[in-house]
Amino acid sequence: MSSPPQAPPVAEPAAASQAAQAGLAVLVAAAIAKLWPSLDLLHLKSSLPAFKAAVAVEVRRHAQASATLAARQYRADRVRAGVGAGFTPVPADPPPVAQVAQVVDWALQPLWNSAVLGGPEQDAAQSAGSAIADAKARLAASTERLVLDTGRNTIVENAGRDRKAKGWARVPEPGACSFCLMLATRGAVYRSEQTASFKTHDNCRCHVEPVFTAYEPPARVREAQALWVSSTRGKSGNAARIAFRQAVEGRKAPPK
Repeated sequence: MSSPPQAPPVAEPAAASQAAQAGLAVLVAAAIAKLWPSLDLLHLKSSLPAFKAAVAVEVRRHAQASATLAARQYRADRVRAGVGAGFTPVPADPPPVAQVAQVVDWALQPLWNSAVLGGPEQDAAQSAGSAIADAKARLAASTERLVLDTGRNTIVENAGRDRKAKGWARVPEPGACSFCLMLATRGAVYRSEQTASFKTHDNCRCHVEPVFTAYEPPARVREAQALWVSSTRGKSGNAARIAFRQAVEGRKAPPK
């Protein structure tokens, strides 16, 4: 069995950890891309089980590396916060094989929906390119999410166990979408908030960091908080979310 990719050492705060996790995302994408030739599009049903198993191996070993990296980062953040020793962060479990299989089934849906499989030759030729490209993009994005979520879950779960941790905060990547920025504007999520979770989406590179002292949002989050206030004034609920998204994307609000 292949060993997990070597997690690079981390000595800097959130930015370095975010970059290291992004590096893992590149590695798993490359690993998944190498598996595609093993999938026989003309005999998809019979070749799919072996393809799923191979994808699960790559996802789980890269997820293990993500969790190891996050646990190392948690330990470093704890030391920087000056809360001392006495706590050993535990890496989160990689996604179950069954979950990976479900993701593969979802990602390959464009192949089943196209004329690539068993259709007339001319139809297959017309639809094969776009269907395959779509399936590859879906699988790359969803497997990346599974890998990075394992590292993010490591921080969230340990912050919930660590008596010295007040909670955790979302650190959005540069160019993050309005959904991620909106969640980041909420600041630290405290341990008492049992219903809180680190919500992600495909192609999300947001990072999560533990909070041990007073939360000080980084510049990117402060900018998003200011934009939220200015763009949602007088609005609430879905109307506020739409206004914020329009502001993030640089679009003007539609006339009333």
